[in-house]
Amino acid sequence: MIKRDISPASISIQSSNGLDIMLLERIYEFDLRQKLDENSALEFTKKAITSRNLRAIEVIAEKHPRAVAEVLQLDFSSAEFILESTSLIFQIKEFFPEHEKQVLISLIIPKLFRHAERILKSIDRSKYPRKVPYVPGKSWHLEHTIANYLGSGDPYFMYKHVICYERKRKEKSVILLIDHSHSVLTHLRLIILASILFSMIMDIRDMAIIGFDTDPRILKSYSDHFMTSEEIIQKLINIRSGGKTNIYTALKATNKEFKKVISRKKTLVLISDLLATTGFDFIPLLSKMQDVRIIITPKRQALQLTTPLFGKLRKLPNIKLFYLPSNERNIPLMLERVLFD
Repeated sequence: MIKRDISPASISIQSSNGLDIMLLERIYEFDLRQKLDENSALEFTKKAITSRNLRAIEVIAEKHPRAVAEVLQLDFSSAEFILESTSLIFQIKEFFPEHEKQVLISLIIPKLFRHAERILKSIDRSKYPRKVPYVPGKSWHLEHTIANYLGSGDPYFMYKHVICYERKRKEKSVILLIDHSHSVLTHLRLIILASILFSMIMDIRDMAIIGFDTDPRILKSYSDHFMTSEEIIQKLINIRSGGKTNIYTALKATNKEFKKVISRKKTLVLISDLLATTGFDFIPLLSKMQDVRIIITPKRQALQLTTPLFGKLRKLPNIKLFYLPSNERNIPLMLERVLFD
């Protein structure tokens, strides 16, 4: 019987469209046999960099982020393609020396910002504006105005024919509360991207952002009137994922931040898997808030939605549930419903 050699060194590179299927198969095989130790992870990562196999590096980093970070530090010039994977950056950045970590973050910020802008520009926003009465000085929609005038049958053009639009904005203050605990690590890229798009859609004066795992952290306060989108992105990317999920203390911090503003309506947007692993029961705090929109991460969506927790949330009149799309291009449409419906 011939014993097959499946060591990392024996694997030949057979790339197709940038993805080496054989390499992925060997990584999964090693993982299944519990042989994917640090040394194997180092060798596999080197092979993945040679074949520019980003998916393979992502798979290795799920269990051996330190090994991936070590290889990348030694040969980052030939592995810049990893910047295309924000989820990978979140997994490995804590294993870089502080200076190199900041360099890595500075490289990913403009890429992520441009990516978010492209996503926003790609959606059809025509159904979100509403018609408003025309007043002198207000901009108006020329094509729709002409069509309205011609269809009216009136002999003369009048103010009533002018069509004006504005976004369906409400006078309210919004706090985005984002879960970055260990249980949401695999979806952290989607959560951060949703947070970036949120900051680009909302007026800077009307929003605050709080991150939490075991403890809450203010990322953007209502008092930070002059923060730029780039500064917000930098704070979001610097988030360290890991601790337990304490939604109770995060809601306490939210109430404290809401006291800084006077608004007719205060809305909490919570992005989480709702798998609270520490702290007191958070349902009573949620039930006392004016308006709550909960965006549930994909991992939690796969679980049964008939659990007592979801049953309680659905019964509360101040709470609406939404789902974080796995397809990032659907995130802006989801956010529009969360923020403006």
